[in-house]
Amino acid sequence: MEDISSKNEVSPAPAGRRRGEPWALGTVLGYASASIFDRLGVQSADPLVGPVLRGLPSLLMGIILVWRNKTFDQMRPSSSRYIGGRAIMAFVGAGIISTLGLFLYYFAIRLGGVIITIPVQETYVIWGTLIAWVFLHERIHRHALLGVGFIFAGLLGLSLGQLRGQPISPHWYLAIPLAFTTALTYGVSGVLWRDGQLRGAHQSTAIFLQFLTSVLVGLMGLLVFAPGLILHKAAWGGLEELLVSGVLSGVFAIYCMFTALRLMAVARVYAFSALQPLVATLFAHFFLHEFLNGLMLVGIALVSTGVILTQVFRPKDERQA
Repeated sequence: MEDISSKNEVSPAPAGRRRGEPWALGTVLGYASASIFDRLGVQSADPLVGPVLRGLPSLLMGIILVWRNKTFDQMRPSSSRYIGGRAIMAFVGAGIISTLGLFLYYFAIRLGGVIITIPVQETYVIWGTLIAWVFLHERIHRHALLGVGFIFAGLLGLSLGQLRGQPISPHWYLAIPLAFTTALTYGVSGVLWRDGQLRGAHQSTAIFLQFLTSVLVGLMGLLVFAPGLILHKAAWGGLEELLVSGVLSGVFAIYCMFTALRLMAVARVYAFSALQPLVATLFAHFFLHEFLNGLMLVGIALVSTGVILTQVFRPKDERQA
């Protein structure tokens, strides 16, 4: 899931060792490519099945990581390594909230495509920073406020540019509030993730708990809102594309991100991550033939700039997970 990257603070490797830039770039390419497969998937599959299919690869990775790192004891109350109910509920809450946002994301990307949806969704880092300021009492750098201004200017340019173009659907504008709500849920879940890790949870424990919750919430959503879809073959028509998206975002991109955080400064990893809206936009334009004009491109560049300002200029005394 896109919000994990801002919650794992890892010291860079000593000089002279492997370079982290290729891994940071792999993170960007993984998430950007996943959005392309998401768009392909919802063209034939019902958006309601998306969260389940996308979460399965991440859940499998979480199971493997817990087994490999022997961190199951962190979830067992009788163990001396038990992280506590509050930390566990933080990851469960993150899984619930982010999955609700994921449902909205799939409807957004069906209505507005990648070029409209992804830049709006990537503003979650701004909202996560502001929410952490309120609830975790973390400091905010003044550049974060400037970043908010860049983001809103970029979203305005993106919308005006689309009005002059060829939208994917007549209701493309609905993708903006849907993706914006998704961004808010990712921001909240990111703060919960960070709170859980600051309480001693290993990242393998966090991944397992969040994606186990995510898959269960996805299945419950199907049972409550559209139980007939579970047995309806057409609803699962984009199975391959959505599963590929899950592997790219929930396995490949996350592995690259953790590796990059281990090999280079955190701020530099964040700077690379801010390129995702631009890369996803170009992928969508050239591979899916989504409409893109100069004004939209400028808007997306402003959004990316706002994200960079928020993530690179982080307080030096920020607590480490």
